[in-house]
Amino acid sequence: MSRGRSRRWVRWVRWVLVGVVAFTLLFPVIYAITVPEQIGALEMLPNVPEGTYRVAVVDWGYHTAIVVPQPAGWTLGPPGEERAALLEYAWGDRRFYMESNYWPQSVYATLILPTESVVYLDGRDASPSFAGARAVYTRSVDAATLRALLGELERTFRHASDGSRVPPYSGHAGYAGRFFPAYGRYLWTRNCNWWTVERLRAAGLARSGAGVVFSGQVGGRLREFRP
Repeated sequence: MSRGRSRRWVRWVRWVLVGVVAFTLLFPVIYAITVPEQIGALEMLPNVPEGTYRVAVVDWGYHTAIVVPQPAGWTLGPPGEERAALLEYAWGDRRFYMESNYWPQSVYATLILPTESVVYLDGRDASPSFAGARAVYTRSVDAATLRALLGELERTFRHASDGSRVPPYSGHAGYAGRFFPAYGRYLWTRNCNWWTVERLRAAGLARSGAGVVFSGQVGGRLREFRP
């Protein structure tokens, strides 16, 4: 290969690398700014009995979840735990979160491209243990706020034409709860911790999730929660 052709080849490779880096850095930001969040219709849930209810936000180290009490007689829990006293909701990328696919190309797609998402739902006892959590934030809410929050959380599930949830995926090792098909596309600017804050914000329990990437940022966006 001549020296001139070699230089052109080097320049071409360099421009390709610049393009890949620019796309990697800019596309997720542009997507978050220009594409509205994809989410289902607001769920019309029954009225919640008057009272005071305790809501928790759990930081599992890189990922956060929302734990809410389920009103007596409701059946929002996963199969086999429909009437669980507490419900843990979380959201994330299907391949990374549910399938534990950590291959480099999968991780790149998870972070940079708008990929398919899932919502995680687990039923818990009235006195749960959050062993292994990095932090747990709690606050009390009234009946109307709990109903609003549950409605926001349920909007994440995809529903069939009859209004029922689309069935969950089969169980996955390491998870006590079940994964369901979800609305929303995942990338680093629309990540699991951003989702946590946005669902709470819609119920008046947090400030905006814009710019939230890491689980450690979530606590600073919450309203009146205490460790």
